[in-house]
Amino acid sequence: MSEANSENCGLIVSRSQDPSPTADRDLATGVALVGQLQPALQRQDRARIVDLVRQLVDLRAPLGAQWEAIAQIVADKGELQLGREALDLFVEASGGGDLARYKKVALLGQWEATDEAHDLMWSLPEDAPNPTANAYTRGMILLNLGKTEEGREYLSRVVQDRPDLGSPWLMLATSANLARETELAERIIAAEAGMEKARPAERAPYFYALGKAHADRGDRARAFAAFNRGAREMKSGQSYNRQQDRQLAEQAIEGFDQGRIAAISGQQSEPTDQTIFVTGLPRSGTTLVQQILTSHSAVSGGAEINRLGLLAMDAGGVSYSALEAYTNKVSAPSAARLWRHWINERFPAAGRIVDKTIDASRTLGLVSALLPEAPLLWMTRDPLDQAWSCFRTNFSAGALTWSYDQQDIAFHFQLESELLARWQDILGERLLVVPYESLVTDPEPWIHRLLAHCRLPHEAQVFTPHENNGPVATSSMMQVRRPINRDGIGSAEPYREFLEPFIGTYGL
Repeated sequence: MSEANSENCGLIVSRSQDPSPTADRDLATGVALVGQLQPALQRQDRARIVDLVRQLVDLRAPLGAQWEAIAQIVADKGELQLGREALDLFVEASGGGDLARYKKVALLGQWEATDEAHDLMWSLPEDAPNPTANAYTRGMILLNLGKTEEGREYLSRVVQDRPDLGSPWLMLATSANLARETELAERIIAAEAGMEKARPAERAPYFYALGKAHADRGDRARAFAAFNRGAREMKSGQSYNRQQDRQLAEQAIEGFDQGRIAAISGQQSEPTDQTIFVTGLPRSGTTLVQQILTSHSAVSGGAEINRLGLLAMDAGGVSYSALEAYTNKVSAPSAARLWRHWINERFPAAGRIVDKTIDASRTLGLVSALLPEAPLLWMTRDPLDQAWSCFRTNFSAGALTWSYDQQDIAFHFQLESELLARWQDILGERLLVVPYESLVTDPEPWIHRLLAHCRLPHEAQVFTPHENNGPVATSSMMQVRRPINRDGIGSAEPYREFLEPFIGTYGL
């Protein structure tokens, strides 16, 4: 089979074996579309990228294995249904092979389509693509679905065969109280000897698991040393830029005031109350609030949706001047329709949704102006407890580069404190600030306040969010399966002597 190349794009359109004029015409069309895709990607022209991929999908262009990358591209642009269609073409091009279907599971998992990933995964043989990867994926899916014991069985198989893999050790540690499960704790500790030869990407999660083992058993010095080692491993491959972080924080509030937000909100003619935004620093209780709200019958789901970055990209920035130029170009109603489209792509079921995307504090200007009916909530927590919780958490894919150094944590926390003060001044009562300690100490009145702020009627099940069986894919997946409790309050105090870099920089 010969192939046709586009000089402007790394994608290759394979020539069909069909010799008909129609096949030749489709090949020429496919080559032309592929040739336009690379420049659109370079310009980050979301609308053009989506349009070109839609045409390629409708054409069923012979792109073979390249459909996998295209699926990820359009999913990153908020088009999950189009991504699924591209994935189906990828699987079809492979002849429906097990490896291609496994890769589809992996992408569905990234898109948090957990139930769909589960059904496809369990249609595969247990050696696809190999027994270790298969067992790990099954274990992770089950943990996300709250099926802890079943998930742990699969992860135990993984570490039995591959004790040099850190990620399954971390998930096993996260899912257990290792003060009670002494055998598992000893296995985690014993694995340390072999981890020095492990790949760097596996060492970091392992040391977070080791820290959890020592912390649960009350060995604070060894716990801190292990967490610190995990953080160093992560930091060695990541880069946190304080200056850039501050610039982004300053841009987030640049030019905004009550009058300007009201002026743009007044242009809105679309319904904008579908999304409930929950922000705050990581480990502040945002996942708990998500579980409370998604327990309600009027709320169909919630997650770190990560569409606010797309909105900011479409707007050309997060400042008021960027927003003003954007609304002059596309109109506030058009922006609201685009947002609703992205939400419906992610949550096709009817109902309201919770967006707890990290760093939503940096886009509250866009949100408050374009979506004037959307409830806004901000979680706060004791800074030392929160800093310790962030430091000891291995956030997925190195997403939070500031979390691997105590002084960087303090710097980022100070920026968020400044943003909170500014947004409270601008938004007033529209922004409900929820102290974590108050919520978990006396949940009932605070849950009533959450419901009232989100304009949700009283329902009994929201007071028992641990019974909510919805998927949870964040690092809090285990904590929120337990009844609301005060265990996190004062969690840093036993480690105060190790947290002086944070304390001194933050000014506690």
